[in-house]
Amino acid sequence: MLLRRLSVLGALLVALAMPAATAGTAAAAPVRPVLTVSGTVANPASYTASQLAALPTETVQLPLPGGRTVAATGVSLDLLVTTAAPVLPTAKNALLRVIVTAGSPFGRRVSFALGELDPNFGDHDAVVVLSLGGRPLPAPALAVPGDLVPVRDLPVVNSIKVGVTNPAVTVPPSPGALVVEAGSRQVILSAATLAALPEQTRTVTFLAGNGAQTHTESGPALSAVLGAARLPQGLNTWVAAVGSDGYVATVTPAEAWVGGRPLLISLAEDGTALAAPRLVADGDIKGGRYVSGVYDLIVGDGAPAS
Repeated sequence: MLLRRLSVLGALLVALAMPAATAGTAAAAPVRPVLTVSGTVANPASYTASQLAALPTETVQLPLPGGRTVAATGVSLDLLVTTAAPVLPTAKNALLRVIVTAGSPFGRRVSFALGELDPNFGDHDAVVVLSLGGRPLPAPALAVPGDLVPVRDLPVVNSIKVGVTNPAVTVPPSPGALVVEAGSRQVILSAATLAALPEQTRTVTFLAGNGAQTHTESGPALSAVLGAARLPQGLNTWVAAVGSDGYVATVTPAEAWVGGRPLLISLAEDGTALAAPRLVADGDIKGGRYVSGVYDLIVGDGAPAS
């Protein structure tokens, strides 16, 4: 884990070793866009370094070996996406349908559900870093300070693509079964198959309506369900849970195994079996990504074209 953290942060820390004049010149003379925001948005944008620096910024602490930290200042990824104004359908909590893919000029990409980033829901911040340790970076970077390991960090980020998923309801062939779809591939996981997967039990609390709810949820991890459907999972994988009433919310498996925020497909709540599975996003503030009566899981790679 330490070597991985060092390798990811290493490219960022190069900026600290740059001569001040070099770093200052790179930041003071932006002549071309360094970051584009595109996709299913009303306000696509191409930002120069100075335009990014003029946006509201925040400062976070990035961990270093030996228990040390370094201050990173930049613009919230959530702010950049909401400023671009994703084009949303008329639906409850429609912003939870949004997938965001950050890309580097070297071809590496990482994807987020906007609901994970949103302060009202997942509140798990990602930051487009402009300066590190008080010194400007030669190019924007991406950091996810709350992740257990920095594998979703990008030493250079130059593109943000926004997509919105609007799947229809697919009714499973039998009660309690789950339809899993990835492109043209469709897999049916029966209630018995889901029940046979390794079970987790978690007590979760979230805001709903005018107060908080607390429930004990039991069922397999989302990653185990995708594994049972023989679907690969990576840093670009996203999953849209579709309820029987057409309600949709997206998550990414990386939230669980990198972000440390468990994702469950609950089969029983408070000791009572559910008629249909329920998506549980443990750690969310509001319950918008707790999808009851899940019929269908749509699995994608990178922000969809919509």
